[in-house]
Amino acid sequence: SMSSSPGAGGFGVVESWNEWDTLREVWVGTLEQKNLTPANEPAVTRKLGSYAKYGWELRDELPDEACLQEAKRQLENYVDVLKGEGIVVQRPKPFPTDEALKTPIWSVDRMGGFTCPRDVFFVAGKQVIEAPMSWRSRYFENLAWRDLMLSYYTADPRMRWSCAPKPKLVDSSFETEGDVGKITNDEIFFDAADARRFGKDVFFQAHYGTANDLGRDWVRRELTASGLRVQDFEFEEFHFSHIDARLTPVEENLAFYCGRDKPSPAMFELFKENEWNLIDAGTRTDCRSKSDNCAPGIHLNVLTIGPGVVIVEESEKNLIKLLRDEGCDVIPIPFSACYPWGGALNCFTLDIFRHGPEAKSYFPTLDREAEQKKAREEAAAKAARARLTKDFQPRLPKRTVGASQSVF
Repeated sequence: SMSSSPGAGGFGVVESWNEWDTLREVWVGTLEQKNLTPANEPAVTRKLGSYAKYGWELRDELPDEACLQEAKRQLENYVDVLKGEGIVVQRPKPFPTDEALKTPIWSVDRMGGFTCPRDVFFVAGKQVIEAPMSWRSRYFENLAWRDLMLSYYTADPRMRWSCAPKPKLVDSSFETEGDVGKITNDEIFFDAADARRFGKDVFFQAHYGTANDLGRDWVRRELTASGLRVQDFEFEEFHFSHIDARLTPVEENLAFYCGRDKPSPAMFELFKENEWNLIDAGTRTDCRSKSDNCAPGIHLNVLTIGPGVVIVEESEKNLIKLLRDEGCDVIPIPFSACYPWGGALNCFTLDIFRHGPEAKSYFPTLDREAEQKKAREEAAAKAARARLTKDFQPRLPKRTVGASQSVF
């Protein structure tokens, strides 16, 4: 039937330039086929230690099975709230996750699930970037979204779809001592949720969990070719987390950061000189389960559905007050039972279509820097070409004299 075909009822358009323009169509993950048993692999083991590190205070603690059932109710309510706001919602096609997977160079005992499209894809204008993923158990997660993505590709002739090279994920791709399971810089690694989009500029983090320098460099080369800019975003301390639980813009010139993830002085300076208000939103207060390995800033993992219109976990009273003090329209909903299964309101979604200005620059100082950088790069490229041709004699065809003259 029409209703079950991918992209049905949608606009068939891919376009989203930032995190706050008016949202028209969104993808929402599923808890169907969610595996309660974590995969046995280095990267997952590293992440599982997070709750023990923080020991968040528990509210109405739930055992795993009960927490998953509660999460399913909360997720369907979230979908209803989005639809109630007139937003088109699309869902994946899950498949069983409890079988072992094997590629020619590694195997893993199971997959995780299909909760968070935010980790697998990000939209930079009219271009979808599909992440390589750094966990073996998430290697094939993209396939639950494949039919849906293809439906946009066929419907929208201006959409571009760029997939990062799939990593080898061999044992040497992960640290074996010290911070065991940490990704090395030997492959191109990033999750899509390591990016925060601000129109012309995409802020990208490396070395905070799932991305490395090679991964950030791949994204930078790709988006530079599309006329966008990728900026390094740095924080003062390390917490295993995506950037959407650290730095949250909710409208032009207003953003929040997690109290335990203070941006570096250079970041504060950049936001200040471009007239952004960057506010400390403290740390999370709500936690329902010891299986919740989310970061200190998971409360900031909100979904902004229009400038200053923000969907927030209803128990995060401090954040709700901060947002309202800044004049935001807050829509509080229950969601924290979902945290152990993938994350919060932003993680579980992908904003595939927002109305807004194309590639707008919200950081004028970066425009000036870019002009100077371009001149330097052009000079460097010219010098490199000159080096390659210096003293080089191309092989010319040896012509027999008179061969081309007619014998007659």
